[in-house]
Amino acid sequence: MTAVTVEAWSHGDGWLAVDTGEWINDRGEFAQDLTDDLRDWMDDNGHRWPHDDVIAAWIEERTGEPPAGLHGDGAVWHHNLVNFSDHLIDNLGFVVLSSADFGDLMIVVSDHLGCYVWPTVYRSTVDELEEWADYSDATGECANGHRWQTHDTVRLHAWDSADMTTYRLPDLVRVPFDDRSRAYVACPACGKAVRFENRF
Repeated sequence: MTAVTVEAWSHGDGWLAVDTGEWINDRGEFAQDLTDDLRDWMDDNGHRWPHDDVIAAWIEERTGEPPAGLHGDGAVWHHNLVNFSDHLIDNLGFVVLSSADFGDLMIVVSDHLGCYVWPTVYRSTVDELEEWADYSDATGECANGHRWQTHDTVRLHAWDSADMTTYRLPDLVRVPFDDRSRAYVACPACGKAVRFENRF
C-alpha cells in the first residue's frame, strides 16, 4: 500500500497525492543493468526520445523477439499522465510491457514536468496490468471506523454503501490554522480526519 497525502490550499480546496517514486517502487524493482543498456543503446543508435517504437526496437535487438503487452499479447501498454486534479500521481509517462528474456518491465519515460528524458527501467513485481493502471483509487478510514473510497480522487463513496451519498472530496478538505502541512479530508459522517492509502 502506498501512503496518500492531502495537498491543499485552503478549506474546500485540495486533492490527494502519492509520492511517485514510492508508487513505482510498490510495483517494480529498479533494474540498473537494463537502464544502462537501454540508455547506451539509444545513444549508440542516435535516439533522443524513448518513444514506444524505440523501446520495442531495443528489446527486439537484444532478444530477437518484439515485446508485447504485460500479459504476453498485444501492443506495449503506454500511459502519459499530465493532469491537475483527478489522479494520485501526475506528470509521469511510462510503458509497461513483457519481453521473452527480460520478463515484465515498466519503463519511465518522463520527468516531473512531463517532458521526455532518458528512460529508467523497472522489473515489474506485480501480476496484473490493473495494478499499473491504478493511479486514481484510494481507500480511507477515520478514527471512528467510517471507511471511504474514491475511484477518481474527486468523488467519495462509503466503503460498504451504508451511505449512498456521493461526496465531492475536495469540498471535504480542511486546513487547520492555515497550516497546509496539516491538511486532511474530513469524514462526511463525523468530521474526523480520513487517512487514505492507495489500494495496491
